[in-house]
Parts: sequence; C-alpha cells; structure tokens
Amino acid sequence: MRATLLLLLAACVVAGGRQEPTKKLPDVWLDPATKLTWAAADNGVGVSAAQAAFYCSNLVLGGRKNWRLPRIEELQHLHGGPDDGNGRHIIGPIHLTGWAWSSTPGKATGEQWVLDFGDGARASAVQGDSGLNRALCVRGK
Repeated sequence: MRATLLLLLAACVVAGGRQEPTKKLPDVWLDPATKLTWAAADNGVGVSAAQAAFYCSNLVLGGRKNWRLPRIEELQHLHGGPDDGNGRHIIGPIHLTGWAWSSTPGKATGEQWVLDFGDGARASAVQGDSGLNRALCVRGK
C-alpha cells in the first residue's frame, strides 16, 4: 500500500501535479467520397425502425441537427475495409454494435431494409423488430 501511494505521488510530481487530459474522440465522420456526415457510432442498443428514425431526427451531435436514417445504398457504400475486431467491416472510423436500419422500404409492407456490416448483406426486416438493429445516423444530400 505504501509503495503504491509513493508511486502515485511520484507520478503527480512528474506530471507537474496535474492530470493529462484524455483525448476526445470525434463525434462525427465526413465521408470524403460522398460528402455525407456520419455519426461516429450507432445508438448502441436494439431499436425498432420507428425508434431509430425518432433517434436520428432528434439527435444533436457535433453541434449539428437534421440527422436522418440513411438509405440502404448509403449504408452499403460504408461496407468494406478490415475487420473492426467484432466481425464488422466499415470504411470509416465508425463504432458499430449491430446491424443498421435504413429508411428504405423493404420487400413487403411493414418492412425496411437493414444492413449487416459483417458480410455486407441486407435484409428486409419487420419494422417493429429491434433485436440486432441499430440507428446509425447521417446528414447531407
């Protein structure tokens, strides 16, 4: 215990008695190819299509409003790049925790397209399904 306390005290003296600030990660990412601005992370929990749309339309991020759910083609453009360590492939510095809802109507009434960033496949999901589906918000166009 005494050795730990001495080490902590020494660290404070070396650092001039102040803590180094932690590096803040960006809230958004501008895709240079499409000029779309993406949230740097999805919402983090399973939501229905309506909840995802509500989340995006009420999001204020990086001092910006007017977020929306992306079209399925916009999501598909993001698929690629190396594995992020969780089996997902995305070209930008975006943290994903599941599949992503799109605003594009699905195959049948009451469905919308979702994208799996693992293999790039899209699925027509029932709008009320929350399971793996998240809100990844975008601005522009």
